[in-house]
Amino acid sequence: MAVRRAALIALIALGAGSLAFDLSLGARLPSDQDWAEAAGALRGAGRAGDAVQIWPPWAERARLFVDAMPVLAEERLDDADFMGVQRLWMLSLPRTPFFRDPGAALRARGAVPAEGRRFGALLLQGWDLRLPEVAADLTRASEEHEVDYVARRCVRVAVGGRFVARGSAGAALHVRAGVIGERAYDAGRPEIVVLVSADGLGLGSLRVPRTERDGTGWRRLDVALPAGASEREFQFSVSSPDAGRPFCLQAWTTR
Repeated sequence: MAVRRAALIALIALGAGSLAFDLSLGARLPSDQDWAEAAGALRGAGRAGDAVQIWPPWAERARLFVDAMPVLAEERLDDADFMGVQRLWMLSLPRTPFFRDPGAALRARGAVPAEGRRFGALLLQGWDLRLPEVAADLTRASEEHEVDYVARRCVRVAVGGRFVARGSAGAALHVRAGVIGERAYDAGRPEIVVLVSADGLGLGSLRVPRTERDGTGWRRLDVALPAGASEREFQFSVSSPDAGRPFCLQAWTTR
């Protein structure tokens, strides 16, 4: 009898907790007015080199309102590239359940915060990322493709083909690549290899194995560039025994 009573009490408590959670959602989630006011603030404060990072990354509703600058949905703030971004606006929903403050990850990478502003259930805060200056955006992608569940601004390159670009050499070359969409998770697929060269000189290779749903589907290669040339021709040759997967490439140089 005591066990049944305890189970009944637990069931009632669970139901009451669920009801309280549902009734509080209206205060936890931003209204259309909150989104519109935050978007207006971004229009007034935005400048070249700005971008918005939504947090948590599932807060995609922001894209319906924010039109003054690119909207990013990076899932790992500690090592996200934020290529070409000098000031990052964090647009976050701090009242949502299990919210994780993004400030620690940004401070750990050397970013400096400005004072935040609240718009109802939204918090808007600018961050100076202090990243190296981009010398050349080699891929100059205008479209976004989903790689490991994150929208990436990159160019499609056929497996078995190559991409060639000429641009300012800078001091370092940065290459990112991954398989687009669900084909990245196909079991038993061989890795894809990107051979990278500048003016005919081999700089290294980037290997892209099957994605394991662990956040590493967007692969990285960073190499120092030899001095002596202000501009170079970069070549990225993509190869694999399995040429049937859509492949995406991003590359840039920094000073």
